[in-house]
Amino acid sequence: MKNMRKTPNKQGSDHIGNDIIAILKSSIIAIIMTLVCFAIFAIIIKVADLQETIIAPVVQVIRTLSIAFGGMLAAKSSKKLGWLKGGITGVVYVLLAFMISSMFGGSIFMGSVIFSDILLGVIAGAVGGIIGVNV
Repeated sequence: MKNMRKTPNKQGSDHIGNDIIAILKSSIIAIIMTLVCFAIFAIIIKVADLQETIIAPVVQVIRTLSIAFGGMLAAKSSKKLGWLKGGITGVVYVLLAFMISSMFGGSIFMGSVIFSDILLGVIAGAVGGIIGVNV
């Protein structure tokens, strides 16, 4: 009989590393998507001479759809636990967006706004993750 050696299962740690990379990539893609949509929206506002009251709702819709898209991308990478990967992607998105806006805006504000943004990120990302696993 051959002496069978058991090798440690490194696939688990590789799997977690792949998930982390997928979440980071998806969050960055979602941020880029948001910035592109904001630029397009800014041009539309300038050309169409729209009222300023429309800005806040459109910004929320753009952010929500971008987060959901990022969650969908993260979940497609492994086809399981999509809600979790999407939710984490949403949180990472919000934190990255907060860091970017703090760098360019010059002010750091941690209040109820960041908590509501994180909640939005978790929910939109989880929904996107559920869609990504099932598509």
